[in-house]
Amino acid sequence: MAIVMAISLAMTGCQTMRSPSTKLSNTTLQSSTSLPKVIATAPTNLLHMDARQLSGKLIFIYLTGFGENRQAQLIETQIDGSDPKTLYKVNGTIMSLSASRLGDRLIFTVQAGKSYPQVVILDRATLQVTEISAVSGRRTHNFSGAISPDGRQLLLANSQMGNPEIFLTDSSGNVKQQLTHQPAIDLAPVWLPDGQSFIFTSDKAKFLQPQLYQYYFAKQQFLPLNLPGKTNAIARISPTGRLITYVSDNSQGRLADMATKKSIAINNEGLAEPANFSPDGNYLLYSAKNRIKIIPVPTFESLRLQQSPASWTIEFADSNHQPFTIREPIWVTP
Repeated sequence: MAIVMAISLAMTGCQTMRSPSTKLSNTTLQSSTSLPKVIATAPTNLLHMDARQLSGKLIFIYLTGFGENRQAQLIETQIDGSDPKTLYKVNGTIMSLSASRLGDRLIFTVQAGKSYPQVVILDRATLQVTEISAVSGRRTHNFSGAISPDGRQLLLANSQMGNPEIFLTDSSGNVKQQLTHQPAIDLAPVWLPDGQSFIFTSDKAKFLQPQLYQYYFAKQQFLPLNLPGKTNAIARISPTGRLITYVSDNSQGRLADMATKKSIAINNEGLAEPANFSPDGNYLLYSAKNRIKIIPVPTFESLRLQQSPASWTIEFADSNHQPFTIREPIWVTP
């Protein structure tokens, strides 16, 4: 979903949504389940890279069908895209996927049918699903969540106060503190590795033109990152906290240095979601045209937008020959 569309949805709400079901479960879909299968893997300008030699797992959102027939799965594969298995599936959609620091828990937003979206946590070892967004008796749009580096707290973006705000909760979703208090749309919080601050998306400065802000817990205030671009949204942060990726002007993936504020384009493929970092911080991965691309983190001096970046590209097909979409790939430890 384009950034402006997402912000507009958050502002207006979904009038056709019904109240949420009382319990989400990780159950079998009524119809047959498709799985992605690798049909090609190829290096581009990176002849000596072999994704099979890299450690960890890929997890991504896999969407098939349309409208009321939409089905969504969380798929886990090897780094080269092989051996797919389903971790979670729902008749509806999944969005805003991220993982705990250790990769043992996944946090994401589920919208089953026309229900209100809910944030849940999935334990990778047991596949147990825990709903953590039931923080209010009111009908609430839950947009996204993030697990703190120590695993003990969460950041949640939801509309329980009317417009989207960001809340600090315990690990079960019980609110400890409302962190933002403004008429703007505040979404997509992501922790810095030291747990002392987080970055989020807000259209505080100009309606429907979001920018990135950093909230500091010690000062209980936030400041703009002041990165170039008419709109900047949905940050992802490297394991050291030095680098971030984000989406600029609704479609361009960018990489920025938090210390120097240098920023470069990392692709020109019309993305509406940011690249994620590998656990060691040496690689970026993102989906493009239903492929997953893995690239070494570029330097700020060498990459130009018109160049074709070095990458490992994994191309998929659907096992049932259905149209499909791959979204938000992340890289976790085994």
